[in-house]
Amino acid sequence: MNPFPLLFQLARIGSMNLRNRIVMAPLGTNLADVNGAVTDRQIAWYAERAWGGAGLIIVENTSVDDRFGRGLAYQLRLTDPKFLPGLAELVEAVRAAGSKIAIQLNVQAAGVDLELLPGVSPVGASAISYRFDPSGPGSALPARMKKPKQLRALTVEEMNGLRTSFLRAADLAKAAGFDAVEIHGAHGYLLAGFLSPAANQRNDEYGGNPENRFRFIREVVEGVREQVGKNFPILFRLSGQEYYEGGRGIEESQFIARRLEELGVDALHISAGISMRAESYAWVNPPLAFPLASFIEDVEAIKKCVKIPVIGVGRIPTPRLAEEILASRKADLIALGRPLIADPEWPKKASEGREKEIRQCIYCNRCLRIMYRRQIRCTVNARAGLERQFPIVPSIKPRKVAVVGGGPAGMEAARVAAERGHQVTLFEKERTLGGQLKIAVVPPFKQGLGGILAYLRNEVRRKVAVELQREVREGELLRGGFDVVIVAAGSSPPEPSYDQGRVSRAWDVLYNRVRLNGLRVVIAGSGRVACETAEFLASRKQKEVTIIHGGTLEELAPETEPMFERRLLMERLQKCRIAILCGISIVGLTRDGIRIDGQTSGSVPCDHLVLEEKPIPQTLLLEKLRGKLEVIPVGDCVEPRDLYAAIHEGFLAGYRI
Repeated sequence: MNPFPLLFQLARIGSMNLRNRIVMAPLGTNLADVNGAVTDRQIAWYAERAWGGAGLIIVENTSVDDRFGRGLAYQLRLTDPKFLPGLAELVEAVRAAGSKIAIQLNVQAAGVDLELLPGVSPVGASAISYRFDPSGPGSALPARMKKPKQLRALTVEEMNGLRTSFLRAADLAKAAGFDAVEIHGAHGYLLAGFLSPAANQRNDEYGGNPENRFRFIREVVEGVREQVGKNFPILFRLSGQEYYEGGRGIEESQFIARRLEELGVDALHISAGISMRAESYAWVNPPLAFPLASFIEDVEAIKKCVKIPVIGVGRIPTPRLAEEILASRKADLIALGRPLIADPEWPKKASEGREKEIRQCIYCNRCLRIMYRRQIRCTVNARAGLERQFPIVPSIKPRKVAVVGGGPAGMEAARVAAERGHQVTLFEKERTLGGQLKIAVVPPFKQGLGGILAYLRNEVRRKVAVELQREVREGELLRGGFDVVIVAAGSSPPEPSYDQGRVSRAWDVLYNRVRLNGLRVVIAGSGRVACETAEFLASRKQKEVTIIHGGTLEELAPETEPMFERRLLMERLQKCRIAILCGISIVGLTRDGIRIDGQTSGSVPCDHLVLEEKPIPQTLLLEKLRGKLEVIPVGDCVEPRDLYAAIHEGFLAGYRI
């Protein structure tokens, strides 16, 4: 019996029948070619997710008119019949796997990347200015995201031309064989700008009251309907709320939803936020620090006022949560974006009751490297965007493989090698698998990393011989008949060279190995660990925390993803009232504090000092084995880095054997 009966019910959008209620949300990939045409790697990307079981695939943000710029360096285009052969091949590949396929139609408008087409003037409903990151405490975002973007108001003549572009694109989509189109009216782009009371300040018939702000959208939707015919499904993507001051709230979105239903739109796809302001953009792609099903109440509010199907989206990592949303009638279908990047087989595994085998998204938003003009990649799925380069096929010559170290790099290497048919044994000196992932889940808002930890542990236990509490030696490996040894021994902090009464390592604090006496804690460090330990102590242990950092504020936590992770982390540190002293070094301890020098000199009250110390790679075993048999080092024993590096190196090691 299917454990998720509602999720795998047949569904219907207009005349289109779907095999289940799972929709792949439209995700920018930068996998098109430089001219906007479909590529083989893009076909492989969508085909893999169709074979993974999604009922409907919505192809990414596709430009219907490039005159006013592009949003991505390699953005799909639907502006000319010359693009039809590639799009038709994409349709065939997805349909062959049993999914239906739609394509999202959009004009970037305020969302253009100005550096992609120099000299282009960004346009919108009105002449307003956006600055993506107007303040951002110690922002580390690229300079282009800090500059103001001045929009020019579209003329009515230009609007008529853009409407014609939507109609032409819809006609081409139908000619290419797509089952439906989705009109993009969310995230602050062209149509969303007309709908927003903040972005639309026109004083003609296209501005003012909600009905007037809806007028251009009505003209586009009516035109598309006339172009494709009454039986061709049209979806509309809408931000339920824009989540910034002056932006549209849920009541006006309900009005828009009702009007769209009256115009014959077949389904509504409810998202949130806009892409032009940092605080709002976080709602477009809710990160790990946001709650699960982040804006499902907005979806529910829209569903209550219409009869057509409503698609819910936004941080829904598990089929269990998706089923609960459907059961509570908050949505009719569930859209998965980042979860299908992390695991294309999410639907298939869920339908077969293999929920534990789903590789859960960790919502780190590394996939949004597309904003930095790179092709899509994923922290936890090393094959994402590289499906053609790395088909999972059995090895021609199975080998006997040892993996030393059960952290993320070692577990991923063991998993992949075993999946390709090798005989794998994993040795781990600790009582449990996980390595540094076990402490990565400790700081506030990081518990979501537990999903990838559980997945890796489960996969290794299913496919690999695991020996825990085994600090395997060189001689055992040489005598064990192994053809290859993957060394994933990790790293560890240096041994303390100081009085540990009032001084501790951040590593030990997160492992809960030390007790911090007193209220006032100073943390000396500049990286992610220092900042997350500070937040942990301030919010969980109610300590008064000061961070002392030798560089500038912009140089604090440099290894964190800047757009979501670091910006939100800095905001949380402020809310926790954590003092950050930059350009400072510690020169000594006093009875009740520490002496400092630098931009400020003097003393800081301190009951306990916590040090963030750079881990040291564990290379002893690697050095002993080199030259004696084939050895592949991966992860922190090469150089201490992040989870992305660990997973990707582990994957490549397991794959290349």
